Amino acid sequence: MKKFALLLVGMLLIGLAAGCIEKEESKTSTTSTTRISSTTSTITQTETTPTIEQEQPEQTVKKVYTREELIKKLEEIKRFTFLENTSVTFDVKVKQGNLTFNAGEVNIITKKVGYVDLENLEADINTTTTIFPGGASSLTREIIKDNSVYLYANGMWQKLSNETFGFSPELLINLTWKYNLVSFVKLYLQEEPQNVTMANETQVYYYTVKDEDLEEIVTLFMGIGNNANITFNVSNGILEITFKDGILYGGRVMYELEIRIKDVNAEVIEKGQEYDEFVIKDINVKKKVEEPKESVKA
Repeated sequence: MKKFALLLVGMLLIGLAAGCIEKEESKTSTTSTTRISSTTSTITQTETTPTIEQEQPEQTVKKVYTREELIKKLEEIKRFTFLENTSVTFDVKVKQGNLTFNAGEVNIITKKVGYVDLENLEADINTTTTIFPGGASSLTREIIKDNSVYLYANGMWQKLSNETFGFSPELLINLTWKYNLVSFVKLYLQEEPQNVTMANETQVYYYTVKDEDLEEIVTLFMGIGNNANITFNVSNGILEITFKDGILYGGRVMYELEIRIKDVNAEVIEKGQEYDEFVIKDINVKKKVEEPKESVKA
């Protein structure tokens, strides 16, 4: 706009000058033309965007523990609490002579909350058992103290013996120390696993469980003693062990089971699968285990 205004002013000045020249004819004048070149300069600005480098957070690489390191950590566990859920589903058949009847399906669900002291050889385990169909439920409590086994069932305490339990309480105690969850895991972790999976801080080991171990586990779980009228077979056992950041978290045990119960008139055949899942809770936290204070039936 300023350049345009100056141009107008210049044109006016030229017009006035021309009028003056025409009026003064007596005067001789020399007109000189002057060229003015104006140069327009263009300034180009280049904007530069600064590059900001953001610091990448350091990624923590989770440690992968060897079996030897995990076994060492298991050996440091002197006592622990646990949660354990077990489901057994049976197809039940009754055989009488040459006839076999389908008696339907039976499902047994047990929930355990327990404490095991491997150093002092003590245990306190509460078990709730529910049977379907029907939903009948029962609560039992087992205490192991000073090489004795006390069982609470049907509203009363009883000290187990060969006569009351059907087989030696010493056998039950030995099985408890051999096949409690921590000892059972340590037993198999010493062997080469069938498979290993790893994700983040979790390491999972898979094993095939030996039939002889399954037989003792069923003896411990079912309380099946040396009863000539009861026989059982186990097979296809799988053990899954989970460690988180090198600490035993829990696991699962699965196997197939067949139980045959004979009497004079018939034979009951129960075939099915057991699925057991457990979680280790408090580790090396000392809890008090006492003999029952109520009257105990011998």
